[in-house]
Amino acid sequence: MYNYFEAKKAIDNADTIKKSYPDSIQNKLLRIIKDILMNPRSKIAIGNPEQLKHTEIEKWSRELTKKDRIVYSIVPGSNYGLDDTEIVIFHQYRVLRTQYKYLGHYDDK
Repeated sequence: MYNYFEAKKAIDNADTIKKSYPDSIQNKLLRIIKDILMNPRSKIAIGNPEQLKHTEIEKWSRELTKKDRIVYSIVPGSNYGLDDTEIVIFHQYRVLRTQYKYLGHYDDK
C-alpha cells in the first residue's frame, strides 16, 4: 500500500462531499481512494482510471460522479524527505470535466 498526502483543496473537497453528497458517493470515494492506494497505475479499476497528458508529473484521474473526477499524482517519496518509495498525492476530489484543460488534459469527451 502506498503512503499518501492530501492537498488542501482535496481536504476541502472531502468536507464538501461529506456535507452535501449522498452516502453512496461518499462510499464510492472511499472505495476509489483505497483502490488507488493499492495500485495507483492500474488502468482497469474503479472509476475508469486515465493518465492525464501533457503534465510535468505523472498525474491520473478517476471518475467519482458523471461530472466530478478525483485527480492524483504519483511522485518519488524522496521529494518529501521519505525513503525511495513512491507516494500518492491527492490534488482534488471534485474537479469538473470542464476544468481538465487547466490540468493538462485536452481529451474532454
